[in-house]
Amino acid sequence: MTASARVMRISKLDARGEPVFAYPARLIREQNGTRLVEGVFNIACVSVGRLQFCRGDHALEWYSEQDWYNLLQVYEQDSPRVKAWYCNICMPANFLSDEIRWRDLALDLLVYPDGSMELLDQDEFAELRLDQCTRARCWQALGEVIRLFNEKSLPFGKAELEAFRNPDQD
Repeated sequence: MTASARVMRISKLDARGEPVFAYPARLIREQNGTRLVEGVFNIACVSVGRLQFCRGDHALEWYSEQDWYNLLQVYEQDSPRVKAWYCNICMPANFLSDEIRWRDLALDLLVYPDGSMELLDQDEFAELRLDQCTRARCWQALGEVIRLFNEKSLPFGKAELEAFRNPDQD
């Protein structure tokens, strides 16, 4: 089965490891302990920062078994224009053969197309029962994500964008 035909289950867990929600996504690329998938929002509109994420919005979603964050490059419906990037600070993902499980640690970064950034859910993060080492690792991960944006070195390449825009072409 080609990567473009493989469907994965994306399972978000809370900081305690309890399930929050799950949804299907199409695997685009898997290499070196990372997976890039395409997901489609299938929930009612949700306001986050200055944006609304709505049913039918698409996202390229990057997950890693080593890094303490995942990255979503969000597109409005079928538009080729990026709506925003949403970055979750989280434990490194756990990859199973047909599933990606990730444990959310509440701290999020929303990056707008104009380059402005908004740090979200700091109050939620402060309330989590995390040891100092884990907290420090989260802040370090946030710094890594900001550096990726500043250096324009996100893990979404041209080939992946083409696969995203043309899912039936292998």
